[in-house]
Amino acid sequence: MIESHQKSYGLCSFMAGSLALCLVLSGGVAMAAAIEVFHADSLAGPMKALKGAFETRNPGAQVNLTTGRSQELAERILKGDVCDVFTPSAPAVIEKDLMTKTVAGTDRTGASWSVIFSANEMVVITTKGNPLGINKMSDLAKTGVRFARVTGEKDMATNRTIDFVKNVTALEGNPQLAQGIIAGAVTVPAKPHTVPETIRDVATGKADAGVVYYSAAVEAKKDVDSLRFPAEVNLSSQIRNAATIPSTAKEPATALSFVRFILSDEGRKILEATGQPPIVPPITRGEIPRELK
Repeated sequence: MIESHQKSYGLCSFMAGSLALCLVLSGGVAMAAAIEVFHADSLAGPMKALKGAFETRNPGAQVNLTTGRSQELAERILKGDVCDVFTPSAPAVIEKDLMTKTVAGTDRTGASWSVIFSANEMVVITTKGNPLGINKMSDLAKTGVRFARVTGEKDMATNRTIDFVKNVTALEGNPQLAQGIIAGAVTVPAKPHTVPETIRDVATGKADAGVVYYSAAVEAKKDVDSLRFPAEVNLSSQIRNAATIPSTAKEPATALSFVRFILSDEGRKILEATGQPPIVPPITRGEIPRELK
């Protein structure tokens, strides 16, 4: 998958002739550096695990994680914020935003390639021990069940939650319940409410159930229980995670090493264990570095 001994003249030139990057692409060892990684909220658990493993295997390297909504993180990159690796929860955020728009004050596009490396799915989470016995989506329509969900127009989990609820209630033979479940959520639609906040609501008892990404539920498994649904309704065919090295990267050598680690056998095992089934082989778009093909 990764050909570490191929010639790298093109990519080295693309990255402004960085000597460190050339060393990495020709099979050398990446120079120790600190990299800034922007990632979607849904990737919090996997990225923490990948960070720990990468730093252990690369003494001196440091991975600084910044979590948030994918589109808002992309906007920060286009404004010029330093970002060495960007991993949104939808490839379109890279392909339609960064690859088609220039960074403020420059003539450079935000990114020139992307690699889709893992998938995800939507799940229902409940208070630990599931005291209300919530076993299907339709149970969220029962009187007294407090349901929390993600809101905010820039958060892709907002529409994914709505589609997920509709899909599952239809599968269960109760499509008429979907609108009531969504409208009856304890969260305010007009106020942004994130995946971490939804998990916190359920973990602290402010809500009895919620809908979040599977990877987020896995990370919070000590505090909440989760209920999974069949692939035909859980949106797993639509939810994909991608990575790129934006043009605002300051440490492209270490950044590329980190992306290569994500795609490695060890990286895939970490993704699998943290609720992010890896996509093998990864799907690439744009001017992908040869070493990632």
